[in-house]
Amino acid sequence: MNAARPWRGATTNDLAVDPELAAITLLDAALVITVEALLAFVPELDPQARTWSEAPPVVLAARQIVVHARQLRELIHDYRQHLDRLFAEAHDEIPF
Repeated sequence: MNAARPWRGATTNDLAVDPELAAITLLDAALVITVEALLAFVPELDPQARTWSEAPPVVLAARQIVVHARQLRELIHDYRQHLDRLFAEAHDEIPF
C-alpha cells in the first residue's frame, strides 16, 4: 500500500472556477479519514502482511476499502492536476 497523499483542499478561487471541487474536496477528505480510521481500527491491515488467506472477512473487506480509497484519491489528484493545467493554459493566453 502506498504512503498517504497529503490532503489538498479547494480554495475559494478554485470553487469559483470549478464548483464541482466542493464535492470532490469533501470526498477526498472523507477518504483520508476513512483510511486512517480503518488502519487504526484494524491493525491486521499491516502492509507488510505476508498472506491474507487466513484473514477474517471483516479484515478483507477493510483492506478492499483501503485499497480502493487510495486508488480513488489518486484519481482525484489526477483530476486536480488536469484542472490546474487547464487553468494555467487559459491564463497563459490572456494578452496582458
